[in-house]
Amino acid sequence: MHFSRVINILAVLIGMVFLSAVCTADETPKEKEGITWVKYDEGLKLAAKMEKTIFIDFYTNWCKFCHKMDKETFSNKEVIDYFNEHFIAVKINGESKTKMKLPQGEFDGRELARMFGVRGYPTYWFLKSNGEKINFISGYAPPQKFLPVLQYVGGKHYENMSFRDFVDKNSSK
Repeated sequence: MHFSRVINILAVLIGMVFLSAVCTADETPKEKEGITWVKYDEGLKLAAKMEKTIFIDFYTNWCKFCHKMDKETFSNKEVIDYFNEHFIAVKINGESKTKMKLPQGEFDGRELARMFGVRGYPTYWFLKSNGEKINFISGYAPPQKFLPVLQYVGGKHYENMSFRDFVDKNSSK
């Protein structure tokens, strides 16, 4: 009787070890999905090093359309893939008081929003890899409307054609 009890306990322990191994395999961390967002100061350095365009998302915590962009547009697989390949993506809370060290001095999110002339949220700025301003857009856009903007800027088409010409040229494909 005592022997069978030991066998039962061993069987339970072996089962627990097996289940633990299966569960652990399923819980292994997967590569992070989504846009790779970095801080502004880090983004400037990375863009210069990697020669990529900088995308800045000026947002606030209370902004309904900022949250909608995060939930619908910035979580879209095509948008994510294009961002991560062609841009250094930066998020700046336009109301943040956290200071960042930049070559020109220390600035917080409020000061950067003022420097970029942000008047509403969300506002998105595109910068060349050297930090030179390209242009900005504001407001919510669904993925299918936002992706052409990313492709226009990320492909540097702004250097030789208008956005309207770019859209017209690519809509005929």
